[in-house]
Amino acid sequence: MPFSARAQDQTDWLDIEVGKSIVLETPRNVTAIAITDPLVADVVPLAAANKLQVQGKSVGSTDLVVQLASGAPPIIYEITVHYDLSDLIRRIDAIVGGEPPRVYPLKERIVVEGPVEDLETLEQVALVASIYDEKFINLMTVRGDHQVQLEVVFAEVSRSALREIGMNFLWGNDSRGAGMQGPNMNSSTSVANPDINGLINGGNIFGAAAGTFQLATYISQIELAAVLSIMQDYNLSKILAQPTLVVLSGQQGEFLAGGEIPIPAPSGSGGGIKIEYKEYGIKLVFVPTVLGGDVIDMRVYVEVSEPDFAGGTRITGIEVPGFITRKGKTHLRIDNGMTFAMAGMLSETTTYSRAEVPGLGRIPIIGTLFRYTKHFRDENELIIIVTPRLVRPLGPGEVPAPPGTTENNHPTDIELFLLGMDRKAGSRTAKPTADVGLQR
Repeated sequence: MPFSARAQDQTDWLDIEVGKSIVLETPRNVTAIAITDPLVADVVPLAAANKLQVQGKSVGSTDLVVQLASGAPPIIYEITVHYDLSDLIRRIDAIVGGEPPRVYPLKERIVVEGPVEDLETLEQVALVASIYDEKFINLMTVRGDHQVQLEVVFAEVSRSALREIGMNFLWGNDSRGAGMQGPNMNSSTSVANPDINGLINGGNIFGAAAGTFQLATYISQIELAAVLSIMQDYNLSKILAQPTLVVLSGQQGEFLAGGEIPIPAPSGSGGGIKIEYKEYGIKLVFVPTVLGGDVIDMRVYVEVSEPDFAGGTRITGIEVPGFITRKGKTHLRIDNGMTFAMAGMLSETTTYSRAEVPGLGRIPIIGTLFRYTKHFRDENELIIIVTPRLVRPLGPGEVPAPPGTTENNHPTDIELFLLGMDRKAGSRTAKPTADVGLQR
């Protein structure tokens, strides 16, 4: 559009870099000029009457009003002075393999806008841009919709060990006898005319501890029988939960296998009571972010808790339990499909019990024959195994039929009642028509 056809209130825009200048040519001779802020830009008339030199002095914006000859309406220029961005643009072009994001000034700030291939490239561009402007405006996005499938296994390994040792004895003759008849007895028991030989041969002598390995001896000359019981037992591990979650890159996913317990809490200053619910069980919170080269940045929080009524309290007559909690938080980077483990979250309790014949059980060395000792150490370790994978949704031809939708499992009355069949013979589930799988 020619300058002579511009409306009086129309404004032109000029972008100038600090320390550089441009030559502005007007359609007619210039009769007067005025600049709002001479500290931002300076205007110098040239030899030609219709040309001006505009030089940027400092970062900012100002207005330039140019009055033309022959009564033409003035032209208003809004000048924006910014730093030289050519070096920043060259460096961003070297980082980004494809089409680079746009770089332009906005008042005193630098704006970087546009999509990039992955988060690693975004971080590198942002780091370079922050050198030129610490508070630059980041409008970059990552192309695609990366989704992460997290496969988690919660396992509890028990290190519990139960150790028991004890001794029972039975002595008797034709007139009387005595003996210890069990690990929980704290006194000897008199028996009349015990048939020691018959008891042992009949397998009727009580062990010092139930279920233990027993060594029995019988001395016929003095009619004395003794049973020594020793046991050391270990428990095994078990799988607590095995969730599989899918979440978009950069978003938070949560999993809870457990429940909620109502907890009374004060409600305001009136003395009322309100109910709040406390979660317990196995809880997983994770935030995956896909970086370049199929590297996944993982923030993971895990918690395993259970109510503990023994450590609780009472509030206004209501029993409120405590909670036994094991939790962990980590931040790491891992390749697609690789696995990491979190362990070392232990819980331990120890119990000890002892039974003895009064007086005899406390005699040094010999007292061992007259007492029973049980030591139980309950130690559990929580192990979490996590495997993140980059995944994609199933296509229309990849979705398998849900179980039971392609087969008739219902037997007839004759098959059910007379033949005892709980399903039809030869029923099959249809196979999918294409490859099935989520892994990318």
